[in-house]
Amino acid sequence: MATGDLSTSPGGIHPGKPVIWPTGKGSGQPISGTPTTETTGGVKAGAPTPSAPTAPTRGTTAPTTTAPAAPARPAAAVARPLTLEDIRAHMLKINIPDTDFNIKLASLMIKDGMELSSANFAKLLSMLEGTNKSLNLQEAAIMLLMKGVDSPRALQVLGNFFSENPQLAAQLMALQESMAGMQTALGVSAGLLDANLISQLSALLAQFDEALKTMNEKYQFSGDNSMDMRGLLNAVKGLKSLMEGAQGQAAVSDAAEAQVLQSNLSAMMARAGSVMDNLVAQALLSQKGRQEVNFQYSQIPNQMAAPPSNIEIVIKREGQGENSAVDPENTQIVMSMSTTNLGKMVCSIIVKGKKVYVIFVFNEKQYGDEARELIAKEFAELQKKLAEQNYVVTGYQVKVDPAMCAINPYLISMLPTLGAQLKKIDLEA
Repeated sequence: MATGDLSTSPGGIHPGKPVIWPTGKGSGQPISGTPTTETTGGVKAGAPTPSAPTAPTRGTTAPTTTAPAAPARPAAAVARPLTLEDIRAHMLKINIPDTDFNIKLASLMIKDGMELSSANFAKLLSMLEGTNKSLNLQEAAIMLLMKGVDSPRALQVLGNFFSENPQLAAQLMALQESMAGMQTALGVSAGLLDANLISQLSALLAQFDEALKTMNEKYQFSGDNSMDMRGLLNAVKGLKSLMEGAQGQAAVSDAAEAQVLQSNLSAMMARAGSVMDNLVAQALLSQKGRQEVNFQYSQIPNQMAAPPSNIEIVIKREGQGENSAVDPENTQIVMSMSTTNLGKMVCSIIVKGKKVYVIFVFNEKQYGDEARELIAKEFAELQKKLAEQNYVVTGYQVKVDPAMCAINPYLISMLPTLGAQLKKIDLEA
């Protein structure tokens, strides 16, 4: 594989560029479903056609002439899907051992939109060193590297986020339950903690509990925007630090009251830590980076739902790096939510210019027909509301696809193909 054919930096396979194989088709398992096309060459258009030599006249010597050679027929250029054998050959060429793990990691790099080069591969191995190298950690390492983040702690937090899919609303409800238990424990902690400290802790816990109960009125995207992810993270971090300080000052004793206090302090710190990790993972995912992973991600807790649930939102930015921003006329917005009557739903909104196309994806087949009827009934209202913002809804689709009725596919492997999806939908619209 010549570097010039790959159109990438020296020594790399870039997933965004087609690989041209001038010597024919290869063998092996295709990585993607790209159709095989073949273009044949021929005589160059406009080339003069050689004429037959003229017979010599009597008495003259026939000149010795050589007919011009016909132009060589160029070799056929074949574009075909990349295979595992191609990846293995390229890895050996750039001095990467073709072990099973290395081949799987290299394939994952290409699938997720990262150039397969020796430098990138070495950085990924360095990030994964000392871990169990699970698939979730590999995905997290690729994501972080494309965002320019190199931190073992960040890798652990994001890997756990991909693995556990934590829901902020449920975590906040668990934290509230811990605070209620903590209030009870403080009530029987006379002699175990300073009386003034108990009074201050009780007041702060009551204040924080009230803030969580009214979060829907304050949280960004759903309230008055007086509370955002960073503000919530700082508040929970402060609460956790306060509990750590109280644990350090609490008297150590085998008495039942002391055991209850220590148990509640430990439980509350653990649940606060889980909320903090979720918020940090959101910040990591929202970090600006390369175009393939440049989006803003948020979990919006809806604690008024029963049980509390999230609205997860992914908004694609235009461009890459620090100067990139959300372009309201060239973006994709993906919202994942649980509905009361139709189960889990993902709504994907594609914006090109002032035209909007909407895709509704549902988790269960039983809701498909019902969803189509409901959306058709409400579609005129959707068109009206967007028209007030000078947008035109060109159409919509309703699908049942459990695999795509989650947010993670949009965060990881599906993101590099969003451009192709946009073009396809534009044609349909």
